Amino acid sequence: MDNSTRKPQLHLPTTYDLTDEQWHRIVPLLPEMKALGPRRGRPSIDIRWVVNSVMWVLHARAPWSTMPERYAPYQTAHRYYLRWKKSGVLADIVFTLFGTDAILERPITRRSGVRAA
Repeated sequence: MDNSTRKPQLHLPTTYDLTDEQWHRIVPLLPEMKALGPRRGRPSIDIRWVVNSVMWVLHARAPWSTMPERYAPYQTAHRYYLRWKKSGVLADIVFTLFGTDAILERPITRRSGVRAA
């Protein structure tokens, strides 16, 4: 295969995982981490895994569907992102971590090839 027919490679950062110190600072902000008694329904997902997934997308400014496999399924991460954004939890998280919520002003798309409005 010659170089003219090869797809361009995306060189995105591989990780934006929270440190233990960062994680402990945001745990009180997450409604999912509050003791609400026994849960019913689907097995619980590791919320830290989801937060790391959302942080990757916010930092990389990449479509959700391009998240590396080491993160939560992009549909799950996107669902939590929308829920936290609507409730104000996401703004609280990024402000606690970075002292600003400017990272939330960047448009994010769900799939590659789809442009944000």
